[in-house]
Amino acid sequence: MLKRVARAFRYAALEAEFAPVVGAAALLLTSGTLTYMLGQDWSLVDALYFAVATVTTTSVSDPDLVLEDDWMKLFTIFYQLIGIGILVEIVRRLGAAFVLARQEEAAAKRAARQS
Repeated sequence: MLKRVARAFRYAALEAEFAPVVGAAALLLTSGTLTYMLGQDWSLVDALYFAVATVTTTSVSDPDLVLEDDWMKLFTIFYQLIGIGILVEIVRRLGAAFVLARQEEAAAKRAARQS
């Protein structure tokens, strides 16, 4: 399975607009991490954990990581809305690349059998 996922990543990376989407995700995580570090006075690891958990809509299981300021809560609302869109686009592109890789793999198997 890991081999298929790696192959899908390779196919997706060949797509012209995949790199900017991944770059947007990296920029989003960096900006979220820095905002939580500076705004909440959290460590780098805590801020990154909160940023990733927020974008992936998983729950934050650390009871010490609670947003205290209203402006941080408003930032998080917009951060989630933008982040979920970027995450969905990455998953969509990877899914399409996965299907393409499987189709080419099946075609190669058929060609090998016919030879």
